[in-house]
Amino acid sequence: MKKVCLFLLLLAVSHFASVQKIFAHGGEDHGDQKAKTTTSEKGTITRTARLGEYELTFKHQFFEPDTVTSAKLFVTKFQTNEPIENANAAIEIESESGSVTEAGIEKTETAGSYNVKISPLPQGIYTVRAKLTYSGETDTATFSGVEVAPALPAAAEGTLSWARTALIAFVFALVLALFGGLIYFVWHFADGEPMREETVSA
Repeated sequence: MKKVCLFLLLLAVSHFASVQKIFAHGGEDHGDQKAKTTTSEKGTITRTARLGEYELTFKHQFFEPDTVTSAKLFVTKFQTNEPIENANAAIEIESESGSVTEAGIEKTETAGSYNVKISPLPQGIYTVRAKLTYSGETDTATFSGVEVAPALPAAAEGTLSWARTALIAFVFALVLALFGGLIYFVWHFADGEPMREETVSA
């Protein structure tokens, strides 16, 4: 019976680990053929997409409404990360209503690197398309769900982080309490069962 109790305790710990992963989950990895998005601690958002043998990397800060935003675009070979020199790139931003805004893009002195300037955009959700023309062919990488919204104050971000930590701790405590109670009753029942049998036999 003690082995059963130990198993239940291990089950509780593994269950908490899965709950923590749910709360801590960020961006999802859908594979090479779909865009991937990551956000650094400094707030830099990196979006990457594979176009055949090439890879496009689009880096920018959070988009704020009615504000000019500077970004970077990098074009490299997917397998070797070697920068591509002889390629033409373009960036366009489509709103939910279907209107399209062309971003200013300028090739830098570094191979495969472009400076991007995005005109002020109203608050909303947008789709960014990065078009790459190379060897007479044009491919497009699509980054959907790009949000333009006011930046959260640092205090608000800290509050959200604290609240999430507190919620995780509460769920952990609740899970341990439930499984602890279950283990107690199972253990108590296991200890009490032989006594009842002896009483009946007497």
